[in-house]
Amino acid sequence: MNKRALALLLLIVLCSCTCGRIRRPPAVPSGIAAAFLDVGQADAAILRTAEGETVLFDTGAGAETVALLRREGVTRIDLLVVSHPHADHIGGMGAVLRAFPVRETWYAGEWRGRAARTLAEANPHRVAAGETRRLGKLELTVLHPPADSRWRGRRGKPDPNNASLVVKATYGDSRYLFTGDCELECWERMFKDRRAELRAEVLKVAHHGSWNATNAGVVGSVRPQTAVISCGRGNSYGHPHRTVLRLFEKARVEVFRTDRDGTVRCAGVQCRSGD
Repeated sequence: MNKRALALLLLIVLCSCTCGRIRRPPAVPSGIAAAFLDVGQADAAILRTAEGETVLFDTGAGAETVALLRREGVTRIDLLVVSHPHADHIGGMGAVLRAFPVRETWYAGEWRGRAARTLAEANPHRVAAGETRRLGKLELTVLHPPADSRWRGRRGKPDPNNASLVVKATYGDSRYLFTGDCELECWERMFKDRRAELRAEVLKVAHHGSWNATNAGVVGSVRPQTAVISCGRGNSYGHPHRTVLRLFEKARVEVFRTDRDGTVRCAGVQCRSGD
């Protein structure tokens, strides 16, 4: 075999191995694994279990979320949880629905217009605080909003942030809290109704680290060991706000940020940064 043929053969073998690694879903050695995707000033996170269940929390702002999910080895979605109908949380939903089979979608609050039409194609199921679901060994518990509430903001308009769907995911000793854009009014209701259920080792920080979505009461009630903030590099909102970062620093909570650390991955409740 001449040198050119040998080089070609080695290239083919290398490409085959690389492609195989891309297509093969990552192992889940701790029973549960999470990836908080680097989707800019938006939210999207994936949970996978060793038994094969896949849950997606929000879909980012656009179609680029699909490529990131494929990179994580996603081929189907057992449950899609959409926190509220703002574009930075559901902008990628249409693309996700076209790219992957989605068994069921959880939502809450009031959905209208184009968002409602997209939701209608996603096998939607409206949920409220108190509802639970088991996917194998993974337990999902809805903590907010209550079934009897209609959250209104200024001038009586719907308040999607405070109507955010808040879900706690528990797998063995690993607990994650996904909070959407839950602001302090939303937290106050959970302090009243669900405080004992808020404890979690990993907290997806609400509203991209905004000052009006995390206070000392949040940190003291959840008592996370890790906080993950999904936000865009150099965003115009100043997220995450310094007051929030100082709260976590004072409580000795390890903080990861997608604007600084890229996609954040966790095995069990041990998290690391970088792609």
